[in-house]
Amino acid sequence: MCIGLVLPDGAGCLLSEGIPSVILGVVTVFYLTDRPHQAKWLPDDEREWLTGELEKEKQAKLKAHSFRVLEAFKHREIILLTLAYFFMVSTVYGFGLWMPSIIQRFSGSSTMKTTLISMLPYTAGLISILVIGWNSDRTGERRRHTIFAMCMASFGLLMSLITHNHAALVVTSFCFAQVGLQGYLPGFWSLPTSFLTGTAAAASVGLINSIGNLGGFAGPYIVGFIDTRTHSFVGGVMYLSASALIAACLVLSVRATKKTQVTEQLPQGRSAGSA
Repeated sequence: MCIGLVLPDGAGCLLSEGIPSVILGVVTVFYLTDRPHQAKWLPDDEREWLTGELEKEKQAKLKAHSFRVLEAFKHREIILLTLAYFFMVSTVYGFGLWMPSIIQRFSGSSTMKTTLISMLPYTAGLISILVIGWNSDRTGERRRHTIFAMCMASFGLLMSLITHNHAALVVTSFCFAQVGLQGYLPGFWSLPTSFLTGTAAAASVGLINSIGNLGGFAGPYIVGFIDTRTHSFVGGVMYLSASALIAACLVLSVRATKKTQVTEQLPQGRSAGSA
């Protein structure tokens, strides 16, 4: 007996995005390690060097100021990062959940074609998270990389409204938006641990993540509410663009931390940049 499965509009896009994440999530559990000394795929000398450098960095932060958990929650930078994450997550989820519907309405394409088109922005986002993360690690700079990506997301969403009469330009604008929506992550999550360490850092990351993720409800709800009232995605996309820009301004208000200078050399004469 053959059982047919009929998927609602947009479900194919969600499945195409979700299935790889589930597969890679299972692989990650067995491949990634919690600590550098557990990384058997690194040579022994590199594991020892990396563990030593992280311990030196930890001791330097503790010497500068050791925050208790409750003190960390009151930390000005943590509050700013929590708010920034809320607004950015609003944009990420608001755009991600409604993008297939927006593309279909702008282009008039079929569900299958819309699903394939929706993969293009996420491909751009995948490339950006790798490139921006690599450059942030190479330079040791986090804040400006994060702000750049957030502004790129805001710009891409705004451009999609300006070019709404041309489906190809709308999709191109969405690609720019996804460059920012994915590319901000490496720099952003390096910021809390640049001035906190130990339990305080872990608790602060949890605070930012838990409160900030409330934006995952706010973004899609507001876009849907505006669309229901106006029968147009224009207002919703404007909100998402403004939300990303607010997030960039909040990160801009975070005091820049000094780049950690690594003067040690890797074993066997290799430089730190080649690790």
